[in-house]
Amino acid sequence: MWIIRWIFVTILLLALVSFMGQNQNDKVIVHFFTWVSPEIEVAYLLFIAFGAGVLVHLLFSVLKQFQLQAEIGRLKRQIRKLHSELEQLRNLAIEEELFPHNVVDSPPSDFTRSQDGLHT
Repeated sequence: MWIIRWIFVTILLLALVSFMGQNQNDKVIVHFFTWVSPEIEVAYLLFIAFGAGVLVHLLFSVLKQFQLQAEIGRLKRQIRKLHSELEQLRNLAIEEELFPHNVVDSPPSDFTRSQDGLHT
């Protein structure tokens, strides 16, 4: 996949260089809101626009990377919490088999409590 990407980038750069070479003598003035540029060659303008596009893409990529890292951290915390809950549930099943609730919680109803201890 990386080979296809590099081939595409190379073709794009060759097309840009070819276009710049064919339009070396053409000059333009850029009007951007209230700002007006001095007369500049189309080739330089295209190079500046390409560089600005690369920087904007880089900015959005970095922001997306931060979002993904935050999501990974959140998912790791959730996984730890679920593993802990799973481990508690595994232990709970074993403890309930060994010590049923009625033995641990309260004595059977046919026993009475006296000062000496338990009598039947």
